[in-house]
Amino acid sequence: MRNRKSDPSEQDSISSGYSTPDEKNVQKQAKIKHLRKHAFVNRISFLDDMDKDSELNKNKLVGFYNMLYVVAFYYFIINPIMSYWKTGQWIETSLYNQIRRDLFMCIVTWPLFYAWSHIALLIQYLAMMNIPKVLIFLIQHVSQICMFVYAHYLVLTRDWYLPQGAFVTFQSCVFFFKMHSYTMTNYKMRREWIDQGCPKSTDPFHYPNNINFMNFTKFIMTPVLVYEPQYPQSGKIRWWYVIVKFINAISMLIMGYMIVSNHIYPIILNVNALSLVDSIFQMTLPLIFLCLTLFNMIFENYCNFWAEITHFGDRQFYTDWWNSTDYEEFNRNWNRPVYEFLYRHVYLELIFEFGFGVRKAQLATFLFSAMLHEYTLAVSLKQITPIMVMFMMIQIPVMLCTKRIKGTKFGNLFFWWGIIQGLPLILNLYLRFNELPKLLFE
Repeated sequence: MRNRKSDPSEQDSISSGYSTPDEKNVQKQAKIKHLRKHAFVNRISFLDDMDKDSELNKNKLVGFYNMLYVVAFYYFIINPIMSYWKTGQWIETSLYNQIRRDLFMCIVTWPLFYAWSHIALLIQYLAMMNIPKVLIFLIQHVSQICMFVYAHYLVLTRDWYLPQGAFVTFQSCVFFFKMHSYTMTNYKMRREWIDQGCPKSTDPFHYPNNINFMNFTKFIMTPVLVYEPQYPQSGKIRWWYVIVKFINAISMLIMGYMIVSNHIYPIILNVNALSLVDSIFQMTLPLIFLCLTLFNMIFENYCNFWAEITHFGDRQFYTDWWNSTDYEEFNRNWNRPVYEFLYRHVYLELIFEFGFGVRKAQLATFLFSAMLHEYTLAVSLKQITPIMVMFMMIQIPVMLCTKRIKGTKFGNLFFWWGIIQGLPLILNLYLRFNELPKLLFE
């Protein structure tokens, strides 16, 4: 986590505990501005093969990336043919029959959560009416908690499997992030606006002019989790680009289904007849291919699809996480939208709003992320098995012990070994949770 570099005089003033009223106001303004500071700029997605200026197309290894697309296409075409020869069906349908159960209710949660998220906009209108702060914060937190409760209620009371539960839980987390960021960012902008004497402005993105339905809706539709009144714009919508990204996303989703139904689901059904080592080895390659497929679907195609439609110019949804030499780099680079939310609304707020030290704020942020991952899995699987929290917290001593190999080739090899072996190990421990004491102690 990067630390803020502040002016030495500011550090002395803050640490001394003594300051004049003017100095206190300056410090307050600096904190508010820093909590909102974010470098959104026009950037192209790293692996965007449709943009000639992307890092991929500037690299001489672009041919290897194209080869992976050909291999994926080959698998996409050959797999149904092989399935038809063996079973008389073009695609395995037992898993599909489970997924389509109550599918309409699962999908309709998206517009329901979208409508519910407008409570965050209502809160800003209430704030401009000078409603007591306590009441506003009560509405904020109750509305966000209710969204989680509703998602939890749906998963537990309907006959849903993991895909439906994961989808609904994921949506509840995304809309929670957006609601929280919109509320807290505008709260800090309001404090700054009041401290400046409530100046009037014709700028549509200046507080409180930014509080309107169109601005809020565009933020909700934009593939970003931290709110700003205005983002860098990408210009005219390239509809061919939108169509290709949509087709790619659907294709990757279908290919992910093929990988699960043909290579992972059969092992899951037969897991009790296999040893732990055997099932781990059989799942290793399918799981890593599945994760790479889903990464490409979400961060390269789905996010760019919505970014193009909403004119969102900053397409850095990830950086070169595959070159990571420790798990801190990976956590920071593979999912930039979530990382930016954690950085602004957990890490920085713990430091500036609650007086946490840097180390404690880092640990608390990491723990929050781990608990969020565990919540998603616990609701989706309908059982509390804190395996994900355990593995994520293990990363902390691992990062401390591997500082010497950070930035080295061996560090990158160690990172990939951990990812490739960690995925099937975690999945198997969830599948065998009731047998976990026997696996560990016998």
